[in-house]
Amino acid sequence: MSDTSQDRSGRRPGTTAKRRPAPRTALARTAPTGPARPVPTGPAPAAAAPLRLAVRLKAQRRARRRRLARRVGQALLVVLPLAGIAWVLLLSSWLAVDSVEVTGTARLTVAEVQAVAGVREQTPLARVDLGGLEAAVGRLAPVARVEASRSWPGTLRVQVTERTPVAGVPGPGAVALVDVEGVVFATASELPAGLVRLEVDSPGADDAATGAALKVYRDLPAELRADVRTVRADSASSVQLLLGDGRQVVWGPSGRTATKAAAVAALRKLPGTVIDVSAPGLAVRR
Repeated sequence: MSDTSQDRSGRRPGTTAKRRPAPRTALARTAPTGPARPVPTGPAPAAAAPLRLAVRLKAQRRARRRRLARRVGQALLVVLPLAGIAWVLLLSSWLAVDSVEVTGTARLTVAEVQAVAGVREQTPLARVDLGGLEAAVGRLAPVARVEASRSWPGTLRVQVTERTPVAGVPGPGAVALVDVEGVVFATASELPAGLVRLEVDSPGADDAATGAALKVYRDLPAELRADVRTVRADSASSVQLLLGDGRQVVWGPSGRTATKAAAVAALRKLPGTVIDVSAPGLAVRR
């Protein structure tokens, strides 16, 4: 043995054993090396609540502004094209009236209808009041009906239907022409061929005698109506017919046309100048 002996552990006497550091575990390797931060366990500080509220309100305002901008953009996508179309139709001269076509006139002239219509060229076609135009032209006495329409890009069409005379009322120096409704709409120097002579005190659409006389004449069978030369009415219940052979028919009020016409046809074969069928169920010749 040497004088410097070692113990069983291999250390020399008088030396201090060094401890080996324990191996680090995974937890130890990942643990922070600095001083541990205290973990708050109580409620957040009172000063943080207003801050969080302000942040949340700011985010809400930003979201509202985005939604508003999106809605405005969507609205503009719809409104701007419509506004452009409205401008072209209502304000611009691109689709303006460049001509007024009038058809169906005989007694009236095209110029008369155009003057009453009162539509100036370069008026936007979409702004023309068709109803007002029809009402204005319809007030012309010879007009029975009128229809106005647009024909793009710039034509205004006015279709006129004039009244057709069915009778003439003799008067001082002229003959007043009336249509089937009794409207006096024109005059002539003499009774036109093919018209029946109408004798009433106050010819007009509102006159009861005029209306009754025209209804009786209109409802007659074609053969008898062709032989009538004059229709006379002192009232709505006293209509009389003057035939081509000079006979007079006391018709009375309108109605019972078929029965009265058959009686007239039978009695015309017999002598006499007056045939009275005004009483129901009774026909008299004189």
